[in-house]
Amino acid sequence: MDTLEVLLKVAPILVAITLGYVLTRLNVLKDSMIQALKTIVVQVTLPVALFSSFIKIRFKSEYLLIFLSVFVACVLLYLLGKLIAKVFGIQSKYFPFLMTGFEAGMMGYALFMTVYGKASAANFGIVDIGQVSFVFLIFVPMLKNLGSKERGIGSLKESLKIVVRSPIIWAIVLGLIGSIVGLWHYEETTVFKGIDNIFGFIAAPTAFLICLVIGNGLNLSLKNIKIELLTALLKVVSALAMAVALKHLVFIPLGMNKQIITALFVLLALPAPFVIPVFMKEPTESERSYVSNTLSIGSILGVVCFVGIILLGL
Repeated sequence: MDTLEVLLKVAPILVAITLGYVLTRLNVLKDSMIQALKTIVVQVTLPVALFSSFIKIRFKSEYLLIFLSVFVACVLLYLLGKLIAKVFGIQSKYFPFLMTGFEAGMMGYALFMTVYGKASAANFGIVDIGQVSFVFLIFVPMLKNLGSKERGIGSLKESLKIVVRSPIIWAIVLGLIGSIVGLWHYEETTVFKGIDNIFGFIAAPTAFLICLVIGNGLNLSLKNIKIELLTALLKVVSALAMAVALKHLVFIPLGMNKQIITALFVLLALPAPFVIPVFMKEPTESERSYVSNTLSIGSILGVVCFVGIILLGL
């Protein structure tokens, strides 16, 4: 892909994010509307896009190692965050959480599908599964434990309830099952094509809606922004270094195709999960501002890195 082609593909993303930001500042996009858009994306359009993409992939046993390697990478990034906080005396208890996990659902898929098409959701999903597993099995329970008396198994059960109720998780699981049993054998049949057209129509607005939500969430405060900028930069540099290691130690030896390797870099360039503010227990104003600003800066860096990744052909 040459520079002009990449810029033309990325332009709609930048325009839609800017539109979301401007419409929010003009008070056209209100909180209730944004919540409705998020609900539509998370419960309808994105699950449909994921399911229809996953049932078409030819599942390989090597993907299990991809899932595991990304899961381990997320754990290592969290531990790195703990180490950096200890060495440099960073006081915020949320710092290690901002150093790991990636906002794939409300950002990654939109970016990736805009450039590579709806069918690419499966390749991005293959890389994302290990990250999703980490977020729900380790990240969320530990985050809830920061301000909750319920620990260990109780917190894990709460997190698993979220998993069971997630249409995105079900879409991935059912799509993988469909792939494993070979539903893709019927890809050329009239019925399959008809259903796929319906799915494609429903999934079409996913990227645009997500970009509006991202634009709405860009709410930077210039007060004490240095630590937030440093956190976001540390996250993206550490994660991309991890991506380079995974590429050469795992993905290339397993013979993964170019698009899956690109998906790895795009995933690891994303900001920490947007669920962090949801599970913060009675945060102070400074804690809320720190997390919000870091996620906003991380979102901007994620888009910039995404453009760079596509241009460099990583």
